[in-house]
Amino acid sequence: MSGNFARIEPFRALTFNRERVAAFERVVAPPYDLIDRARQDELYARSPYNVVRLELNRDTDPYGAAAATLADWVQARVVERTARPAIYFYTQRFEVDGRRLARNGMIARIRLEEFAAGRILPHERTFPKAKEDRLRLLTATRVNVSPIFGLYPAGHVPLEALLGQVATRPPMIAVTDDLGIVNEVRAIEDRHEIGIVQQALADARVLIADGHHRYETALEYRRCRRAEDGNPAPARGYDYVMMTLVAFNDPGLVILPTHRIVRRLPADAMASFAARAGEIFDLREIASGDALCAAVAANGRGAIGVALKGDPVMRLLRLRDRNALVAALPDAPAAVRDLDVSILHAMIFERIFAIKPDEVRKGGNLEYTIDARKAIAEVAAGVADGAFIMAAPTVHDVEWVCATGVTMPEKSTYFFPKLLTGLVMNPLDDSDAGGHPVGTGEA
Repeated sequence: MSGNFARIEPFRALTFNRERVAAFERVVAPPYDLIDRARQDELYARSPYNVVRLELNRDTDPYGAAAATLADWVQARVVERTARPAIYFYTQRFEVDGRRLARNGMIARIRLEEFAAGRILPHERTFPKAKEDRLRLLTATRVNVSPIFGLYPAGHVPLEALLGQVATRPPMIAVTDDLGIVNEVRAIEDRHEIGIVQQALADARVLIADGHHRYETALEYRRCRRAEDGNPAPARGYDYVMMTLVAFNDPGLVILPTHRIVRRLPADAMASFAARAGEIFDLREIASGDALCAAVAANGRGAIGVALKGDPVMRLLRLRDRNALVAALPDAPAAVRDLDVSILHAMIFERIFAIKPDEVRKGGNLEYTIDARKAIAEVAAGVADGAFIMAAPTVHDVEWVCATGVTMPEKSTYFFPKLLTGLVMNPLDDSDAGGHPVGTGEA
C-alpha cells in the first residue's frame, strides 16, 4: 500500500501467469453463488487451474483445500503478483434486450468502514449461512478471490477524463466468458493518475451493489485479525477489501429482475389463493408462461406474476389499495414499502402463504432466478409449488432506499453482468512471498 494509507489504494494483484496458463477463458469463473454442482464439475474439468478450486472447492474440507491449492499455484508460478501496484480499469462489453452496452469500473482496495459511518452503505439484507462460508474461506486463504461491486457518485471531471484516456490503452487481460461478455482489464500504474482516483473517491459515498456477504465477512475478518495482532497501526492489508467501483451514471449499469421460486407452499393457501389475493389485488388471468412474462414486462413496476402448481391459469397481480401495504409495514420507510419485492413479501408471502421473514432469511425453500421462464417451467413440471415473476427495480430505487438508511429485502436486485472471478485477486497479508510490503513496487 502507499505510504499515506489513502481510502483508495492500488495493489499488486495476484493474477494468472500467461506462461503457465495459455487461455484465461479456461481459468476464470462466474461468481460462486451462481455455481451449482453441475457447473462446479464442468469448471473443474475445464482446467486444473480454474479459479473455482479456490472460490468453491469441492473437497471434503473446501477451505483447507482452497488454501493448499493457492499455495501450490504460487509455488509453481501458476499465479503471480503483478510487478507494480495498480488500480485496474475493468470494462465489460455485453448485449441485453438487443442493446450493445459497455460498463466500466475500477478495481481497487478500499478501506473497510462500518456501515454506521455512512460512507459505505448496503442496500440488501444478507444470509448468515453465506457469511459463515465466506469467512471460513477468507480465513483460510487470506485473499480476496473476487471483488465486491460498488457504486459511486458521478461528476468528478478529472476522473472521468482520466478513465476516458485509460480506455484507449491496450488491455493487460482480455477474456470472453461463457455468456459472450468481453472482459478487459487495464492497469493504472502512474502515481499521478492513481492520485486522481484517490482524490475523486476520498469522501464519496459508496453503495454496495453486489457482494454484501463478502463485505460483511471482510469486516468480521478485520475484527478477528486486529484482535490477534493487538490493534496494530498503521493500516494492514486486512483493513482493505477489493472492490470494483462503477459510477452511478454509467450507461452500462443494468439491473435485471430477480424472480422467486418457492418449493413448498401450504396446500390450503394455494387452493384459496385467487379468492384471498382478490381481496387486495386486481387480478388478471393469463393463459401461458410467455404471456405472463410479457404482461409483467409491459406493466412494469407494481405488477407481479404468479404461477401455482395445479392451477390451470396464471395471474397478474396489482395492489389495489396502497393503504393495505402501509398497514402491513407501518414502520418501513416509503422508499422500501413501495418496492415490488416488499409487496410480494408482505402481502403475498406473509399474508397469504404465512412465509415469515425468518424463513426467507434461513433459505432452503425459496430460490432466486433471473430466468422467468425457468421459474414457470419448474412449477409446470411439478418440482416447485409457486413461481413469482417480478419487474426490475431501477438504480433510482436503490439510491432512494439507501438514502433513507435502510436496506431492501434479500435478493432485490441483480446487477448484470456479474463481475468475472479470477481476473485479479487481492492478497491481504502485508508481505508477499519475497517479504516485501503488499502494494509496493519493490522487486
